[in-house]
Amino acid sequence: MTVAATVVRPVEERDAAAVTAILREVDDARVTSPEGWLHRNRNGPERARMLQLAAEADGGVVGVGAGGLDTGTSAPGAAWASVNVTAAWRRRGIGSLLLESLLDHLRGIGATRPTSFARRSDEGERWAFARGWEQVLSGPLIAVDPRRVPEPTVPDGLRCASMSEVESLEAIYEATRIAALDEPSPTPNDDFRLDEWLIEWENPDLDRESSSVVLDGARVVAFSYLKVAGDRAQHGFTGTLPDYRGRGLATAAKRRALRAAASRGVTRVTTSNAEQNTAMRAINRKLGFEPIGEHVIYARDL
Repeated sequence: MTVAATVVRPVEERDAAAVTAILREVDDARVTSPEGWLHRNRNGPERARMLQLAAEADGGVVGVGAGGLDTGTSAPGAAWASVNVTAAWRRRGIGSLLLESLLDHLRGIGATRPTSFARRSDEGERWAFARGWEQVLSGPLIAVDPRRVPEPTVPDGLRCASMSEVESLEAIYEATRIAALDEPSPTPNDDFRLDEWLIEWENPDLDRESSSVVLDGARVVAFSYLKVAGDRAQHGFTGTLPDYRGRGLATAAKRRALRAAASRGVTRVTTSNAEQNTAMRAINRKLGFEPIGEHVIYARDL
């Protein structure tokens, strides 16, 4: 299928560098490498039935799209889609062509309501609204220089550690699974499976040395994930088990992660939280994060 001189085709492994360059151009807070993209492309869960597309023009990839079923929830018909086009090739119908192909695929696999996570811009929002999407969640995109963050402190009997020190991966997974149940989301995070968590654990973009936990004995009671590429990093999920909340443990886990990243040469860490997540937003303000933009989640019916 074509728009002018543009051809849309399935992505190939040779596209890794071009795809990740477009993703970082559209959202420079995104930490992703060609190796991390290849890992996800090769190991994505089969039940997601994901489709990844590349728009090619003048001999290069100028746009990318991906979509599939949302495997983290039991909500029927939940799915996701994402479209990104390099700035020089926008307003030529490439994004629309990618989106139409993705939505046709999602309808064919039983999806009824996809969501899309994006860095907000006026141009992007106009494009999404004109194609039937609505905003369902938003939150500030924020950044901090981790070299300014103080060392962590924890109550007596608990300790901070690198995720790489934890012998039981199931302990990290279980804490993540439980904490995710009340994370603000368009769909409940209630079908988070160990084998699919392990795919993310093995992603080369995840810095397991900087990613941190708070331990009560061998039990993981709080955690903070961090992806690192060069001097930039991006927080993944941070959480605390319900019966350990209100004791500063998420703050401690984030402080340890940020300090560890700083020691590895990182000078900027980004993250975002939904407006509804008031507790985590307060933690990030305390740590010195400052606004640099906004992340949004759009949704639409099929």
